[in-house]
Amino acid sequence: MNILYIHQYFTTRDGATGTRSYEFAKHLVAQGHSVTVITGDAHLKAYMPASDERVARFTMDGIEVVAIRNAYSNYMSTTARIKSFLSFMAKASRLSLQDKNIDVVLATSTPLTVAIPALLRRMWRKTPFVFEVRDLWPEAPIQMGIIRSPIVKKVLKTVEQHTYRKAEHVIALSPGMAKGVTDEGIATEKVTMIPNCSDLSLFDPSKAAAPELQAKYGLEGKFVVVHGGSMGIANGLQCVVEAAAALKRRQDDSVAFLLTGDGKTKPELEEACRREGLDNIHFTGSVPRKDMPDILALADLTLTSFQKVPILATNSPNKFFDAMAAGKPILVNSNGWTRQIVEGCKIGEYVDPDEPEAFADTLQRLKQDPEWLEEMGKRARAVAENDYDRQKLALHVERVLTNAVRPASAHRLKEAQARKF
Repeated sequence: MNILYIHQYFTTRDGATGTRSYEFAKHLVAQGHSVTVITGDAHLKAYMPASDERVARFTMDGIEVVAIRNAYSNYMSTTARIKSFLSFMAKASRLSLQDKNIDVVLATSTPLTVAIPALLRRMWRKTPFVFEVRDLWPEAPIQMGIIRSPIVKKVLKTVEQHTYRKAEHVIALSPGMAKGVTDEGIATEKVTMIPNCSDLSLFDPSKAAAPELQAKYGLEGKFVVVHGGSMGIANGLQCVVEAAAALKRRQDDSVAFLLTGDGKTKPELEEACRREGLDNIHFTGSVPRKDMPDILALADLTLTSFQKVPILATNSPNKFFDAMAAGKPILVNSNGWTRQIVEGCKIGEYVDPDEPEAFADTLQRLKQDPEWLEEMGKRARAVAENDYDRQKLALHVERVLTNAVRPASAHRLKEAQARKF
């Protein structure tokens, strides 16, 4: 197949964000397919030419990449982000129509606007597309209070529903997201749940903590809790500050939090630590994905944190599956799918983000039970191997794309035959 993959934030392991699209594209190339990715340059600066070309074309790992210069930052205002979304949408739409020899389009959100190039390609070139839902838009930004305008809500809702209807198939990253799609009147057989994955080749549960990193972040002799990934509004990391403050009030300095990544709330969190005099929270800044195994090797326990907003309980966070691959027990504070996994599989525990004292209690209890932590970590790796292996799930994506091409081809043949007569 000739596959057009549209993802505004495509990146490699040199980047500090999720690499789902990169890993799946590599798999598809290895299986003999041709893959062209249309993306923004936000996470590919090192690959962009020194010239001021608005579009750069290059090949990496057999993947043809078409990178659009498009400003984006985690620190952007809502207005600036909208401009970035619309700019990418317009440029990607034009580029998506240029290559006539495309069998199927895979458009992966967010934002929802990545669906527009796929819809236009379907309309003008009759190319089938698969839409991947990584977050339920526009419901997620609506519930978080980011989108308030009734007109904008209505427009985005219309785009969402139209996208689901016109897509040959929809991939959802969690059961909650799949339900969100079917709740819009989409048949269940048109939706496949393919969650984020565990990279079993990148993460090694036997990897020991590096003494130089322990020294760098002041973690020697500490019970270390690692949160790896974005520090956006959705992550609700104020709960870490509150739990750290609760431990300080108890004069317990044996627990240390290591927060890895960047995001809009990072300056606020750092300021809160200074204001509260908290020396038990450490910030690493952005870390390339290829170095995350070293960070997770420092962890006695990992944290996957989200705000207490209903829609966020449907999330399928990369950090959660990375922790499983690394064989680390997981603390979650979202009362949804991830809680069901950690409690059902006994690979971690749930804490309420609004109860810092209970959060601190849980940390102190787990710290005293290394055997239970080790047991949960071993089970976490086993669950990753059995249920969330990236190589296995990549085959599911390939199957969805293949099946999307077949009915579309049959439909085009039927139309051609009808025109003959």
